[in-house]
Amino acid sequence: MAEVPIEVNMEDFLKWSQGAYVSAYCDMEDEMKIEAVDYVSTGIEKSQSGGELNQEAACKFVKDAMDRQYGPSWHCVLGEGYSFDVTRQANTTLMMYYGGKLAVLLFKC
Repeated sequence: MAEVPIEVNMEDFLKWSQGAYVSAYCDMEDEMKIEAVDYVSTGIEKSQSGGELNQEAACKFVKDAMDRQYGPSWHCVLGEGYSFDVTRQANTTLMMYYGGKLAVLLFKC
């Protein structure tokens, strides 16, 4: 699989620096992408306690929500400083940055 270059513009940089999400790669339909980003945001917000993020709980929330909405076999990876190479179904991948430092990979296989 060929690497997909990430294009960053000033608008994305401003979103990132203000703590909003920036989509780095997505091949989902628009409706699915909107719901996925909402699930990721909600999962991260619900999994924060005392300034600490429970990454496992956030990923479980996102995975469970996507499994209910779009069928089983969704996977969610959340963290800092990682790369990936996964085999996945077409039109089910979202790679985004959230809150200026967290990377989120969501895909179905």
